[in-house]
Parts: sequence; C-alpha cells; structure tokens
Amino acid sequence: MGSKSGTCRKCSVLLAIGTYVVPAAAAAQSSPIDRIDAIERQIRGLQSELQQLKGELGLAKQQLRQSRSEAQRAQDQLREAREAAERARQDALRATTAETRAEQAVAQVQAAGATPPAAAEAARVKFSMPEGRPTIASADGRVSLAIGGFTQFDMGGYFQNVNQNTQFPELNNGVNLRRGRLYFIGAFDDFRFNITPDFGDRPDGAVGLFEANFNYIGIKPLTFTVGYVHPFVALDDATFPGNTLFLERPSIVNIERSVAAGIERASLGANAATEDYFASAYLTGPLFGAQRPVLLNGEQVGFVGRLAARPYHDEDWNFHAEFSGQMAFHPNVIASGTPGVSRTTFTLADEPELEIDFNPLVSTGPLSAKSANAYGGALAASWRNFLLAGEYYQIDVNQSKLPGLPSPTLGFNGGYVDVGWVITGEPIP
Repeated sequence: MGSKSGTCRKCSVLLAIGTYVVPAAAAAQSSPIDRIDAIERQIRGLQSELQQLKGELGLAKQQLRQSRSEAQRAQDQLREAREAAERARQDALRATTAETRAEQAVAQVQAAGATPPAAAEAARVKFSMPEGRPTIASADGRVSLAIGGFTQFDMGGYFQNVNQNTQFPELNNGVNLRRGRLYFIGAFDDFRFNITPDFGDRPDGAVGLFEANFNYIGIKPLTFTVGYVHPFVALDDATFPGNTLFLERPSIVNIERSVAAGIERASLGANAATEDYFASAYLTGPLFGAQRPVLLNGEQVGFVGRLAARPYHDEDWNFHAEFSGQMAFHPNVIASGTPGVSRTTFTLADEPELEIDFNPLVSTGPLSAKSANAYGGALAASWRNFLLAGEYYQIDVNQSKLPGLPSPTLGFNGGYVDVGWVITGEPIP
C-alpha cells in the first residue's frame, strides 16, 4: 500500500506543476517581482509537498520493514511448528516401537512360563500349618499342596498252646511297620489329587501304595473320584485307623471288604457327604498290584455302595445307622489253571491281631467262583465318653464248577459288638 500512495503523490506534483505553469504563462505580462514571488511560493509549496512525500515514503519503508519482519517471524514460527510436528511424530513412533517391544517382552515372558509384574501378587505363595499339616498355596488360594503323615509301629510276640492240629505252631515274634504313609494332597480350583505311598504294610520292607486318585468337588456336596482309592463299606472300615478302639479292625470287616472294596482298590464313582449323612457308589476293579505274582487274563469288575446317616444327635448323644453292599461280577482271571474251575477264585481270610505275623489264621483257601457279594449294616450310639457299636455282614460266593458238577452257593457271615469308655472323660471320635 506504501508504493501505491507514493505513486499518487507524484501524480499530484505533476498536476500541481501543470496547474502553476498555465497561470504563469497566462500571467507572463505581470511584473518580474510578482513572478518571482509566485515562483517562490510555488517552490515552497513543492518543497512542502516533497517533504510530505518523504515522510510518507519513510513511513511506507518502515511499514515495509515491519511487514518483512512479521513475514520473517511467521516463517520462523512455521519452521518451528514443522520442527515440533516432526519431533512429535518421531516421539510417537518411538513410543509405538517401545509399546510393541514391551508387548513382545510380555509375550516372551508368558511363553517362558514366567509371570508378568502385574500378576506377581497372584503368583506369590504362602505357607501355613492347618491342623499341623504343612501347606503351601498361591496367594489367591487357587493352587495348594499339603503334606501329611501317619505311622504305626508294631512290636510284640505270641504265647501259643500248640498240639498236633496247630496249623502255625511258631508265629513270628518281632517288629513290623504297620503303616508308614506320606500323604501328598494337591488342589487346583475344584480339582484335587491324592497320592499316598506306604512304607509299611504286610510286611514292611517294600514301598506300597495306599491311594493315588483324582477328584472333582465342584458340585457340592459331591466328590467324584477316579484312581486307586478306599471305597468305604462299613462303619469300622470308614473309621480312621488312629480312632479305632483296637489295633485291628474286626475280622468280619477285614474279610467282607475284600470282596470288592478295601484299600488300594481301583475305583470310579462318587460320594456325597455332610455331617448328617453319607452316600457313595463306585464301580471297582482289582487291587493295586493284582498282576503280581501271577499275570491276569482279565481283571475284576465289581460295585460298592453305602448309605449312612445320623438320625439324631445333640451335644451329648450321637446315633448312627447304615447299610452297605458290594458285588464282584467278574473275579480276576489268572493266566494258568483249569478253565471254569481254578482260573477265577476268591479267598476269604484274615491274619492275626498283631501285624508281626502274616499267616492267615482264618482262611477259606481259594474258592472257585464266578461271582461274590457281601451286604450288611451297622448300628451305633454314643453318649459323652461312652460308645456302643455293632455290625453284621453276609458274604455269598457263587461257585464255578465243571459242566455236570453241582455248584452250590457258599455262605459266610459274621459280626461284632464294641463297647468303649474313655475313663478320662473325652468323647470318642
């Protein structure tokens, strides 16, 4: 705009000069002094106009310089903005690269089985001793492992009044580790596993197995089980060995549970348990180690069921009633023997009261059998530190004979009655 203003002012000067020239020509006939005065006035006017033009030209130059300075500043600001945008783009690119590397690192850590820092708290373990049992567990309680133990050691001897009919005239005097069990109990959410090696048993000297099974407890109050387990079939059979009144269980319980139950029994089934009732049903197989010392051509298949209840209990009284039954549909088939006679057998037997001699004092010997069953029940009552309990069971063996020979069903039965009194006053478990 400064250039246009200057151009207009030049036009004004030319017009002014033209304006003054014409009158001067017109006044050529005036006196010299007047002409000189007129010229001087014109000159002074022109000088005034020129001075004004110089001022306006200086102002225009100043505005031009200011405009150039503002333009330079705008260019500098634009350059700085572009540089800042480039730096921001580079920072964003570096941040994206760092985030990608972090995700890759977390994936690598997870793939390697380690735990990212965010899950470190959940992976922390804690140690406790519930009921004196060492237990380690994750901080969220989803995973745990508990270790327990149970040991019973027998030492003793026998006084015998032998005669010519005594089958075992020299029963062993000495020692034996009746039970030397280590319990390993693991849990993951609603799944449990139990494995219990036994360094004792009959006789000691070789490590055996008490149980090895998997369980699911996600549907209360049910527990589903598969593996080697102890399916209960009697009151005294279900009593923990440390709580039995005597060192040995009654002979009828040891014998009847050998049909299709007992410890170390391969089982598949479930039980439901509360403080007032217990119900169970299992499909059972052979005992652990049944393939030794002879090989089998077919393993046992059976069924075990039990129902027990407390119809009444209060602070002093407890009443108990139960019924159980079991059946071996298909006995073990050994590789040798006479088909239909001696390849499927049952032996019903029990040993002496002390676990230091293992001769079967009560035994039927091998009975040729195509099936066997046992059933019975128990009644019990306790009042404070007194206990009265009894059980009765019937065992039937369906014999297997050669064609044309009679095969009568063999029947065996037995029972017991226990009376207990804790003289120090504690209640009996």
